[in-house]
Amino acid sequence: MKNDSVKFKNFNIETSLIFLALLLLPFYFIKLKYGWLSLNLVEILIIALFFVWFFVRDTKYKVQNTRYQIPVIFIITGLLLSIFINKNYYVGFGILKGWFILPILFAIVYYDNLKKNRKLLSWSLTAIFFSGLLVAIEGIYYWMSGFLTYDGRLRIFYDSPNQLAMFLGPVLLVGLLFTQHATPASPKLQRGERNTQHKIIWKLLLIAGLLIISFNLYLTKSYGAWLAIGLTLIAIFWLKYKKIRSPKYLFIVIIILIIFVSAVGKLENIKTLDDRSSLASRVMIWKSAGLMIKDNPLFGIGPGNFQNKYLEYQKYFPPYLEWAVPQPHNLFLAFWLESGLLGLIGFILLLIRFFRDNKKTIGNDRLLGTLCLSAMLYFLIHGLVDTTYWRNDMAILFWVVVAANLYLAGLSGPLRLGEN
Repeated sequence: MKNDSVKFKNFNIETSLIFLALLLLPFYFIKLKYGWLSLNLVEILIIALFFVWFFVRDTKYKVQNTRYQIPVIFIITGLLLSIFINKNYYVGFGILKGWFILPILFAIVYYDNLKKNRKLLSWSLTAIFFSGLLVAIEGIYYWMSGFLTYDGRLRIFYDSPNQLAMFLGPVLLVGLLFTQHATPASPKLQRGERNTQHKIIWKLLLIAGLLIISFNLYLTKSYGAWLAIGLTLIAIFWLKYKKIRSPKYLFIVIIILIIFVSAVGKLENIKTLDDRSSLASRVMIWKSAGLMIKDNPLFGIGPGNFQNKYLEYQKYFPPYLEWAVPQPHNLFLAFWLESGLLGLIGFILLLIRFFRDNKKTIGNDRLLGTLCLSAMLYFLIHGLVDTTYWRNDMAILFWVVVAANLYLAGLSGPLRLGEN
């Protein structure tokens, strides 16, 4: 008989690969190329994980949630049609593989392992938090060394400061969740002084990590990320305090609004649409994307083809304010353009199902359900001004949130972080 796993304190091969994939999410730029085949570090870990899960396990995953099958089929079919219609095979299939097929397979295996190991959720959240912290520590080095963009923004090894902010935003929300728990993924300790010391060490590490991550977010000057975090927190506090009409809620909301309105008010490049501001540039990009949709309403322009089409459509507009634009700076426009109308419908259906399940999730575990909700709200709010899905790390985070939300919705009671 096949051995289901090699266990060590509730860890096994699969959970170890899941932990590693999430911890190393930011390092997807490390790639292995052989001819036409290209795989990055995280993709290799996911393929290894799926191989172990599918070929080593005696028990196999049975798809029971058909309500998610239909949206996924719509999205994948839309992508395939868009690839074949627009004939961008190499780039298109690369995106299909790295941003959809492998992240969805990862989510399936992750969900299956959650049902077998309740502690996996706390381990995976810890991995996500520390992956962001590793990036943020490197960001401090870059800042101290003066390795910033020409306009003084922090981007580290990402293509842009906005991409760095996209990743750190959900990590910050995970860290804020941990403030409600002393030890989210700690081993069992004896009661007394040892346990108290462990909690104090974790709290200090957590506070330091949150400060470092927040400072990195500030250095990105990604106002879309700032506003998305602020609006997400406002929504979450409203859900928490709406029933009791707490003055604490109003106080928190006012403080958050003051911080973010003050920050936005000081931004010289968002005062008007007439100058060369980031907002003016986005408006021009959105207009160009809208014209592309008008010309290609059913099948879009093909995944990974926006940059070429954007330059092609320049003749219809005044000189662009920004020329290097690989994505349309809007999540919904990206799905429509790169997976066609069918892919956009699938994405919307998936969101509808997610929010329906989240009602059950919050009912079963209010804190963890709120985390799933806040992460998805961040994706969607920041996704109004940036493309928060169409990247390796963000795609995996998105499907992890969907899988965790589905798992928590099926529980019969609350799941406390760190419990067996």
